[in-house]
Amino acid sequence: MFISGLIVAMLLITRVQAEEAPASTAASTDPIRHTAGGLDSAGRLLLQLEADAELISLTLENTAFFLIARPAVAPVPVGNLLIVPDIDADVGWADQSLSISRYLAEHKWNTLTLQPPSPPDTALPERTLPSLRAIRAGSSAAAQNSASDDQPQVDAGDESAAGDEGSSPMPFAEQMRQRLSLALTELQARSHDDTQTNALLAIGRSASWAAALAVELGEEWDLILINPRPDDNAESSLQTLLPRIEGRIIDLYYLPLPGYPEAAPDARLRRQLATRNEMTDYHQSRLPGFFRGWQPEMPQLARQLRGIMERVLLTEPEEEAAEPESIPETEAPPGLRNPRPARGPGAV
Repeated sequence: MFISGLIVAMLLITRVQAEEAPASTAASTDPIRHTAGGLDSAGRLLLQLEADAELISLTLENTAFFLIARPAVAPVPVGNLLIVPDIDADVGWADQSLSISRYLAEHKWNTLTLQPPSPPDTALPERTLPSLRAIRAGSSAAAQNSASDDQPQVDAGDESAAGDEGSSPMPFAEQMRQRLSLALTELQARSHDDTQTNALLAIGRSASWAAALAVELGEEWDLILINPRPDDNAESSLQTLLPRIEGRIIDLYYLPLPGYPEAAPDARLRRQLATRNEMTDYHQSRLPGFFRGWQPEMPQLARQLRGIMERVLLTEPEEEAAEPESIPETEAPPGLRNPRPARGPGAV
């Protein structure tokens, strides 16, 4: 009886375990589900960056923006580079600098990438009120409407903006200037005392803004442009700013450039401008290959950029590379025979 009771108890325990096993197995194999959109902008950027990059968050007038710092793989960097992506890049601003900053950091450059502000919306065209009056002419009601149209009109959105004037957003130009200033301060704080070369690298429509900053900084800062394009929001055009830059200028562009059919004539105008103004430190070059958009890996562009930067920015002029050694009076310059000693009077 005791043995039979023990067998029955073991069968009951086995049955209970068999019933609970599917539930526990299902619980262990169910995938962990994440809510869509759970990552914020900082989280998405961190997924793109390697361990040697640093994401810096700053706030300007209640608007947060980011900097991506990548230190040089060297005790003393050969130069500091502030990268300003295209203002039209939107959320893809970091993609424009990943390949460049990674490659240059491996070759002794300090790099810092700035997130540019979003450009302002394009203003809508004004309404042509005279045409409306012509259509409604002939009735007194139309005349009254025409008279009322002559008065300045403010829609509901403008009224709310005017009533809340104290909290109006900062103008785009001021945002751009202050972000550039903050990024410049951060890059200089990370610089080395023995690093003498400093450069701004601007892409696309950020060219005019970086050029304006280069004018203010003087000869201590150089300017590098990649596919420069005009920006209607800029306070000065690129053609006006280039002759005023005291530092060296590197102008790189792709041809053809999708979405910018004026790339070739604009590049020719910049080259003619440099010739007309005797800009001896202006260096323009067409990038090889075709531009297929910004990718996480662009080794050809990174190598081409580094080669031109080191040749133009890091190579000393020939006359300053090494001072000629003084030649003793009794020794002839290299390649010439030693002069014969002077003979006394009457010598043949």
